[in-house]
Amino acid sequence: MTATRHSQGRSPKVLQIMRPDRGAYSIERVFGDIRAAMGDDLDVTAWVCPHPSRGVLPRLRGALSAAGQSADVFHVTGDAHYLALFLPRARTVLTVHDCEFVRRARGLKRALLWLFWLRLPVARAARVLVPSQAARRDLSALVGIGPDTIEVVENPVSTGFQPQPEARHPGRFRILQVGTKANKNVERLAAALSGLDVELHIVGRPTPAQVAALRAAGVAFTWREGLSDEAIRAAYRDCDALAFCSLSEGFGLPILEAQTVGRPVVTSNRAPMTEVAGGAAVFVDPEDVGSIREAFRRLIDEPALRRALVASGVDNAGRYHPGIAAAAHEKVYRALAGFAQAGQ
Repeated sequence: MTATRHSQGRSPKVLQIMRPDRGAYSIERVFGDIRAAMGDDLDVTAWVCPHPSRGVLPRLRGALSAAGQSADVFHVTGDAHYLALFLPRARTVLTVHDCEFVRRARGLKRALLWLFWLRLPVARAARVLVPSQAARRDLSALVGIGPDTIEVVENPVSTGFQPQPEARHPGRFRILQVGTKANKNVERLAAALSGLDVELHIVGRPTPAQVAALRAAGVAFTWREGLSDEAIRAAYRDCDALAFCSLSEGFGLPILEAQTVGRPVVTSNRAPMTEVAGGAAVFVDPEDVGSIREAFRRLIDEPALRRALVASGVDNAGRYHPGIAAAAHEKVYRALAGFAQAGQ
């Protein structure tokens, strides 16, 4: 079906408001894929905030700059939620990918993040989207609004990720770890891999504490940051398995990226990782070093297990095609713009 046109003959204009460029592009990739999968009866464009997310005045300028843009619908796509503060409430969508940034903070910083990154932006949005049921529960509890007012729209896996033959490396079993924030649980992963014949490839800059933990465990590791899309796809292609033993997440896109490429996944037995992975992973207690160690020992020693996880993983990842997320966003955009689908 196609959407009816604006009374002046034009398609509704949707502005996806992107956070300032800070060298991390996961949100940008997700919404780039969503835009690419949308039909041509919506005019959906991305606008990158030109003011850095540092200090009060640059952020205020960013929020005012966003409010100065012209569109039928404004969508603050994540991270820099404060950009919603001066947008017209009836035509604003806000996506909250996770609440981990508030949970990690303490004292005054936590209070300010809660107020300006969650409570006020949520109040300024007509529609609030999250990528998982777990993220919905977290946001509802933190902000004090009913979960029925928050809509789940799962993130898609990019079509740039395609199945690849099994990586065959001489020597050590190669494990990919994506991310180094505190919730990524790198120190426990290091302890779990101690004594195993593995090498850890990290996407992101490890902290001094993580480096110390890896060295103390005797784990061979390398790390890279600021990778291009192609370099990230190559990192999945060149690994033997993905480690995603996070303590908490809003979604867990690396699980789907690894499954799509055809790599077995070890992840946490917590939501939303269990939601995202389906049954196609080895699930571990992320706070139990022994549980993580046993999962990787099994992957190394049991080729049949790896093959079974790859087969079920490809099937699971197929549920997250960009077209599904695009259709969900189109429905939200049309509702806020006052455009109804033909026949409804």
